[in-house]
Amino acid sequence: MTGKVAVVDRIPTFRAGLAAVLEQGGFEVAEPEPPEFRTSYDQLDAAVVTIHAADMHTIRALLAEFPELIVVAVLVSPAIEDFCGALRAGAHGGVQWDSTPDEILAVVRAALAGQSLLPAPIVRALAESSVERPEGGTLREDEIRWLRAIARGTSVVRLARNEGYSQREIFRRLSDLYARMGVRNRHEAIALASRWGLLMPAPEPAVEHRTTVLQLRQTN
Repeated sequence: MTGKVAVVDRIPTFRAGLAAVLEQGGFEVAEPEPPEFRTSYDQLDAAVVTIHAADMHTIRALLAEFPELIVVAVLVSPAIEDFCGALRAGAHGGVQWDSTPDEILAVVRAALAGQSLLPAPIVRALAESSVERPEGGTLREDEIRWLRAIARGTSVVRLARNEGYSQREIFRRLSDLYARMGVRNRHEAIALASRWGLLMPAPEPAVEHRTTVLQLRQTN
């Protein structure tokens, strides 16, 4: 899967390197400057954002202005805390800066396909940091259905179509759902819903065990 992607990095050499990788992978690369965010990013499919020490605000600023934009974080630091910080800020996937071009492209393509490609340690860290289901934390049947669909890799665009909502309305409803679950984004919601056992389909007669599938892929 390809598309039009912006490269966001305050260091020109880093920006040029990422742009070259994406172009070689078949993406059309745009590099709008911050003052043009309002008029340029709504024409893009995704933004690839390099995250330095304290740049999480860049992801938050982009998504505050363009909530439907797919954002992939390229982490200069391999620290788990930085990956988790990027995901909490709203990134749809993450990859280390020193990853191979193929690995970077795989993460971007997965995000555009509605899936999250993350290193295994990050997935484990998200699961381990999830809190137990609180009393009174019952979710509606339709909300559980949304979580299962997202965990299977269904994009928010397709989910909105399937549920009969506009994209903006389904984003609003999902944001409200995440807030009530005590999480900040879809990645934490999937991990928490899995821990609560909500991703398992309802049991069928004479079937005692079902398998839960968590669509947070692992990188090698």
